[in-house]
Amino acid sequence: MNFNKLLIILSTIFFLTSTFIKIGEASCSDQLAGHFNQNNQNVQLTVVRPQGDVVYISNTLYYYTGFLTNGNSFPAVFSSKTRTTASGRVQPFDIDQQETSFYDRSGIVFRQDGSLTVRALWGNFNANLTCVNSGSLNYGIADNGYLVSLQFK
Repeated sequence: MNFNKLLIILSTIFFLTSTFIKIGEASCSDQLAGHFNQNNQNVQLTVVRPQGDVVYISNTLYYYTGFLTNGNSFPAVFSSKTRTTASGRVQPFDIDQQETSFYDRSGIVFRQDGSLTVRALWGNFNANLTCVNSGSLNYGIADNGYLVSLQFK
């Protein structure tokens, strides 16, 4: 199965899950309470953009008066930034081609109600995330069509 077909299948599953499966969920405020305890939080942010490109970030969000935000540049890797190996295989997410996401604090603002605002050099969006598994996995569709997942590590 090629990468594009896999991406389409995963995107479809993500969309259907986020749209139709909402049975028995507690509110995001309740589920995320443990992550808004004035401590820094390690997170993974994955974004699938409409053209199929995937952006991946793993970094730390810092607690700042009621919300979590970035405190550094949050380098991102992209599925479209590839490297060809010595054996001729294409490797996506080339770490040597990572890009800076932010030049200042508050490029990411994540609130306890599940609202997420991202103002990155590679794209801006707002999303109201669905929170599951005690808030450790949060996902949704942004206002610009990006599929977004924010996971606490």
